[in-house]
Amino acid sequence: MSVIIRNAVQTDAPALAAVHVQSWLETYPGIMPQQKLDSLNLDASGRNWSNAIATCDAVMVAELDGTIIGFVSGGKNRPQEGCETGLANLCDAELAAMYMCARHHGLGIGRAMFEAFVQELRKLGYSKMAIWVAALNRSTGFYKRMGGKLIDRKTLMVCEQEVPLEAYEYDLSLPQS
Repeated sequence: MSVIIRNAVQTDAPALAAVHVQSWLETYPGIMPQQKLDSLNLDASGRNWSNAIATCDAVMVAELDGTIIGFVSGGKNRPQEGCETGLANLCDAELAAMYMCARHHGLGIGRAMFEAFVQELRKLGYSKMAIWVAALNRSTGFYKRMGGKLIDRKTLMVCEQEVPLEAYEYDLSLPQS
């Protein structure tokens, strides 16, 4: 098994879209409204990821034997409304998205992607990172194990359904767990 973590390039957009859609279909039943899951579209997702690769501070992919199996993206924090504490808005950076196909979970690839992303944000001069995640998503355990501190909550409306979110904070000046 040969895993490479690297910066994404424009030609990666279709593969990011495929991972994005597949991981949403694996992760979010019972968390996100079925209407949202049914509306996922590879072409639209590909366009979104092409734009993200062009505009985000960092978009990184995990390749396993030459195939993209996961990605992480983010950069400058985007302020959120309706937060309980507002503490996540004080972070200067955010991890906006991190997805990997379920069959590759538990192999250390997610940790490698996360650590590479944190290193990239440090190089860019960021000091604190926030991650918003659906409260019922199993990945909350991963983010806690990576040293995240729960600092905020809010509710996101998706297809007229409330989805509770939690925000985790990382001090980028500290070594990761």
